[in-house]
Amino acid sequence: MRRIACIAILALLFTNCKENNSEKETKAVKEPVKTNSTVKKETQEKKEDCKDIEVEMGSGRECILKGTDLAQVYQNIIQNKEVEESAYFLSTIPNESKSVSVNKNGLISVDYKISKDKILVSMNYEGGLTEVTLEKIKDTIKKSIYHYAD
Repeated sequence: MRRIACIAILALLFTNCKENNSEKETKAVKEPVKTNSTVKKETQEKKEDCKDIEVEMGSGRECILKGTDLAQVYQNIIQNKEVEESAYFLSTIPNESKSVSVNKNGLISVDYKISKDKILVSMNYEGGLTEVTLEKIKDTIKKSIYHYAD
């Protein structure tokens, strides 16, 4: 008899504890926690003004970036993988125009056309072309990424 009473009391305590926990869970206010990437995106959005562009046989995106330079924008494209196969980009912007043969994953070559305050990177694919243009305009950088079908 004593055992049954102990088991019953333990069962009541266990169910009571479980009910209290579920009540706390429903009362809790679920608020998204800002992570570093969220904060970084909000900061980036303030520095970037982007719009999507429709082009014949393709699509594109143009962004105006403030408070940065050509080299930093170029590095961000590589680090954030803003274009497919950006791993095949040169680690730094070349000083003069050049072409780099790749022949991997459908990417034939990456061509760099360098002029004063403007960089054009053309990624030649078997089925199309992706162009990345970085242009310094006064104290801003205009970043354009266009994808063209063949």
